[in-house]
Amino acid sequence: MRGSPLLRALIAFAVILSLGYPLSRLTSGGPASAVAPAKGGDATSSEVQLQLSFTAVPRTVRVLHLGKELWNETAPEAAMERTLSLPYPKAGVDLQLQAEFADANATVAARVTLTDPQGDEHVRSLWGTGSIDDVATFP
Repeated sequence: MRGSPLLRALIAFAVILSLGYPLSRLTSGGPASAVAPAKGGDATSSEVQLQLSFTAVPRTVRVLHLGKELWNETAPEAAMERTLSLPYPKAGVDLQLQAEFADANATVAARVTLTDPQGDEHVRSLWGTGSIDDVATFP
């Protein structure tokens, strides 16, 4: 014996209605929670080796990490190297490079080489016209 189409429709509607609330709770986006900063060894400073080389000699060079100036060179050369102390978490770091050049119309490039605390070398290239103001991300 088969039920009437109306009865089957009512049962299907009741099943869908009963699943509606749990499904809406599962799929609705709740308020985002802030991620707590990592604790432990990530906060300590490590020494990294940073090498900069340019296609033209810049007038000034600045290297920043999280808005803090790590290196400021007022009489830079086409190739320079420095050991820097900064927090180096497992996720890596972002370094901002700012360089000004004498020719405001020249296309210039910088090669940024970072040797991390484990001794691994990472190379990034940055470009600009007359200046470079960009961020290099190192894993």
